[in-house]
Amino acid sequence: MFGIYSRLRRVFHKPRPYRSIAIECTDRCNLLCVTCPRLSYDYKPRDLTMEAFKKLVPALKNYDNVDLTGWGEPMLHKQVYDMIRISHKQGCTAGFITNATLLDDKRGRKLLEAEINWMFVSIDGADPGTFSSIRVGGDLGKVIKNVRHFVKLREEYRTPTYNGPFLSTTFTMNRANFEEVPEFVALASDVGFDQIHIKNQDVVSKKEDIEQILFPFSDDQPAIPYDELESKFAQARLIAQELGARLLLPTFEYGTIDICNPMQQGGTYVAATGDVSPCVNLGHPTPRMMPDGSTIENSGLSFGNINEDPYETIWNNPEWGKFRDEFNNGIVPKACEGCQLLRKSEFHLTEGVETKTADLKSVPA
Repeated sequence: MFGIYSRLRRVFHKPRPYRSIAIECTDRCNLLCVTCPRLSYDYKPRDLTMEAFKKLVPALKNYDNVDLTGWGEPMLHKQVYDMIRISHKQGCTAGFITNATLLDDKRGRKLLEAEINWMFVSIDGADPGTFSSIRVGGDLGKVIKNVRHFVKLREEYRTPTYNGPFLSTTFTMNRANFEEVPEFVALASDVGFDQIHIKNQDVVSKKEDIEQILFPFSDDQPAIPYDELESKFAQARLIAQELGARLLLPTFEYGTIDICNPMQQGGTYVAATGDVSPCVNLGHPTPRMMPDGSTIENSGLSFGNINEDPYETIWNNPEWGKFRDEFNNGIVPKACEGCQLLRKSEFHLTEGVETKTADLKSVPA
């Protein structure tokens, strides 16, 4: 999501040790999306306090980017704009993933005045009915209207030193919406997104998820309609090429790998509670469904809390050091067993406006 900015930083700035730190500014949300793992456990919604955020400031010098996303809607946090500015003062780019339902003129201008560097908008349907059935409480027409207006505002706020945020949209596929992928590519291109990311669901926290996901997971799930997926992807690639859109498509191979994208980027996630974990999937007490039919009731893993200890103390926790060493040596820690972020089907390929995807049933290891 922020790879472009990280590459630019490496050209013009001294490289930093890690690409990104994820800081969940809030786990509150104004939608009830059926795919959201936040609804899989009993949680108490809260915001990360500015006091806790400021305790992380000394650590930001080690990161290129600050990702203010968690399992909530970042624009619900009234001080998210201050968090962006503080991140910039530490030499970091900053952005977040949003549902864009709150992206009105006032908030859009405040984000641009804070010079947000990137923003991903989650939109899981091209049809209003499909969208509202998945992103419960949301209105596709309102989201599209908000983003169109923000794209125009971006032009207004561009300066010789600030080109506005990189805008991407994320479409999480399932059996209810995958047929709309071609239409979505056309819609997203027309809206003005810089990138269109079609992805698989990366959290399987309840039995209903297994019935909807479109990648091999267990013997109990319904058959995957590979031929239909191939056809829809072919249409989507053609539309993207005709419109000059940058499109990322997923693959569908069964199995896992020992390469973890969050760990490669920095391996740090700070939840709204202040708990510090290696990634978002370990940052909450989320259930995790396993291919053998069993369930891990609580997949959370915390190495400390920023409200109680300095970040440096938490980072140097011997248990966290052991966790990082295991990944560095190609060993998947026990806490990560069954995690969908280690699934081969999360691989995707793209080259500029020439979109492509690996074969649906095989990708390079």
